[in-house]
Amino acid sequence: MKKNILIFCTVLAAFSLTAFGYLNWSNPQPAEMDLVYNVDSRFIATITKEDLHKAKSVADITPEKAEWDKISFLNMKVAILQDDGEIAELGDDGVLNADQIKLLQSTDYSTNFYMEGRGKRKGAGPEGLKDLDQEEFNLAYYITIVPEQEAEYAGGQKALIDYLKINSQIYTSIIEEDQLRPGQVSFTVTKAGTIGKVELNSTSGYPTIDEVLVGLVKNIPGKWHPAKNAKGERVDQELVFFFGRQGC
Repeated sequence: MKKNILIFCTVLAAFSLTAFGYLNWSNPQPAEMDLVYNVDSRFIATITKEDLHKAKSVADITPEKAEWDKISFLNMKVAILQDDGEIAELGDDGVLNADQIKLLQSTDYSTNFYMEGRGKRKGAGPEGLKDLDQEEFNLAYYITIVPEQEAEYAGGQKALIDYLKINSQIYTSIIEEDQLRPGQVSFTVTKAGTIGKVELNSTSGYPTIDEVLVGLVKNIPGKWHPAKNAKGERVDQELVFFFGRQGC
């Protein structure tokens, strides 16, 4: 009798494990999304105000890796981005004309601008453009003007990101991948090292999460080392907290 009971229990346990494994296989847990948390200037490409105001050509402004010095431009648009549009000046080539220089020299820190033109290779062409087979092509570059010494969070970038990530996790757990949009919250690190002018620039697709992210930025703990200009004087700098999916 005991032997029969033992056999029955063994079979039942085996069946239970098999069923459990089948259920787990049939209903896998959703993979956790790889969310982006980053604080930086508006655009990846940056230039200091001092260097920008010395520029005589678009090649003086773009990073060396862009190889714009190896392109013969047929036209060039320089445009300063504003909340309600843009201010632009047109040129005939990659050399900045008087109006374009005047426009760029009117800018201050945290200004965002872009340059867009149509050009062709000089000679064999730069390595970075080897995939462009057509004789003429369009190019654009977006850039943010930054102080000569940028603002820094006293606790370090990792501590800043950890604060934003950990304190938003309970809210981000409701996110569905197909509804998530790249959120952006801009803020200013003042010359006094405080946080000011916090604004939602782009929604994440979730109003509740947007509200949480704005609140977290307003209440970042600790101190900031303010930005400084070429003379070592403290200046305001605008930064952006980017939130979303990897690659968005």
